[in-house]
Amino acid sequence: MRASTASLIGALAAFSSLVVAHPLTDATLENLFKRAVSPDNTCGFAYNGAGNNYTCDSTTAGTCCSQYGYCGSTSDYCGTGCQSDFGSCTGGGDGTVTTPVDPLLCGATNGGNSCAAGLCCSQYGYCGNTTDYCDTGCQSTYGTCDTGADTGSDTLCGPMNNGAVCGNGECCSPAGYCGTTEDYCKSPDCLVGYGTCDASLTPAGASTASIPRPVLGSVPYGADIYDCGNNPGVVGLTFDDGPYLYTNDLLDILASYGAKATFFITGNNNGKGSIDTTAAWTSVIQRMIADGHQVASHTWSHANLSSYSAADQETEMIKNEMALRNIIGKIPTYMRPPYSECNDVCKSTMTKLGYHVTYFDLDTQDYLHTTPETQQLSKDVVHNILSGANSATDDYLSIEHDIHDQSVHNLTGYFLDQMVAYGFKAVTAGTCLGDPEANWYRDASGTSSVSSSSSSSIIASSTLSSSISSSVSSSISSSTSSATTTTTSSSATSSSSASSPVSSSTSTPTTAASTSSTSSTTHVATTPATSTTTSAAPTSTAICAGKWCAKPTKPFTKSTGCWGAYADCYIDVSACNAKNWGNDKSTCNNYGQNVCKKIEKFCGNCGWWGACNSSDMKL
Repeated sequence: MRASTASLIGALAAFSSLVVAHPLTDATLENLFKRAVSPDNTCGFAYNGAGNNYTCDSTTAGTCCSQYGYCGSTSDYCGTGCQSDFGSCTGGGDGTVTTPVDPLLCGATNGGNSCAAGLCCSQYGYCGNTTDYCDTGCQSTYGTCDTGADTGSDTLCGPMNNGAVCGNGECCSPAGYCGTTEDYCKSPDCLVGYGTCDASLTPAGASTASIPRPVLGSVPYGADIYDCGNNPGVVGLTFDDGPYLYTNDLLDILASYGAKATFFITGNNNGKGSIDTTAAWTSVIQRMIADGHQVASHTWSHANLSSYSAADQETEMIKNEMALRNIIGKIPTYMRPPYSECNDVCKSTMTKLGYHVTYFDLDTQDYLHTTPETQQLSKDVVHNILSGANSATDDYLSIEHDIHDQSVHNLTGYFLDQMVAYGFKAVTAGTCLGDPEANWYRDASGTSSVSSSSSSSIIASSTLSSSISSSVSSSISSSTSSATTTTTSSSATSSSSASSPVSSSTSTPTTAASTSSTSSTTHVATTPATSTTTSAAPTSTAICAGKWCAKPTKPFTKSTGCWGAYADCYIDVSACNAKNWGNDKSTCNNYGQNVCKKIEKFCGNCGWWGACNSSDMKL
């Protein structure tokens, strides 16, 4: 426990009297230890305090410094773990706690807020749809409850458990336990190769693996694209990871400004259900097209492509193509790699498949600032860049995420207002790059979605890849696509050994039923898939606390990937604290101080841009 400032001052004053002729007074030491007011809403020493010892006051988002190092005024900041040495712990200094405005907070302790339809209010006052929210302690007055008991078997699995693979169609959770609920099966967290996962599902219909893929237009394929090239006065507005609960609202906001955007769609992530068999996602993607936006690919399950074999990279892309084909009747030619990770093997795969690898040069950092109190930091990023730009000569390719409430309902409107103020126009990534809309898609036969004279050569023939063609074609589901959607997914009998798990993405399948809904996915017995290619087991880790085990750090080759790993590390710390509620959290805190801090230091040495290889990092 940290000693109080007064005690520390007294000790130093006493010590100083022994070694100097004029001992330091308490007043002198008070000035020595006086902390600066936070310039960025971070505070304290640990976690996001980053050792700066900033304090919160009336000029910040709130006067309370939370246990995770942010200034605020709600119970999340002023309650359990509030750091009184770096601010008040009484909610704005007047003894009250303000009503939270975050729609994911709920219950009697959060202003009586209720969760959105279909979400449960947990005993701790958070909205969600997993068993952590809907079972023990769920507050039925403020949301739905009783979605079913956790069906985990408590059987161990994964790299931290000698490579054990789940049987009986169970999924291996990030913490290394077998089960069949969303907590175990949702991608990308589910441990691929150690059981089935949401990523194992395959969309209905014919595989797109063997279609011809002619070159469309002059935008390069397989090369890293970071900016618009030379298209002054535009901002390529892009959103990753959706669709999600807030995406329809986002389309309303864009329509009110007359703005266009590109949506990098992920097919089955975060337990939301497959995009082509969940009515809410199908309709919102169709609306994107109807409203004149661009639909692009962000992989099937938000996989880190740099950690996948070429065959598994192709599977991730082909499955998403099939789902999008089922929704809008065509497939995209633009993609963004999750975590901004696409190594040389990945770039070769994207060239073969005919994709433009699209990054960004304006990172709003919205994924780091997802609360009302911290969202201002992303607004500052936007303002500082656009206010210093010249719309007559400059252009930008930006990134946001429509899975975050604050990104949609707070940041986007501000971003668009700033564009208007500084003379910029929000456009799609394709428009930003000067690429005609005819080149943004190709149909199921492999031509452009609109006739184009620019098709001059073939990127990939009908024999695109025998491994991906055979695996995806053979794992096609014979499902019925409808609003209620019961789909037939693929799986296969495992022939892998415990010490050498195999990828489930290239499989010879048998079928088992899986029912998808808007907010959760129920998995019915399947068995792990057999692969034609062996993938390396994820990095093992021995750091565990209760049912939580630290996730292996995702590999990266760029600074953006490093900072993503840094953010993931602290998300992992939060998960550790949540899993060990009421128990000793010293392991969680030590992990944050030791591992996350080392990642931060390594990223800092790399800078914000350029090469940064995880293989050089020592944890």
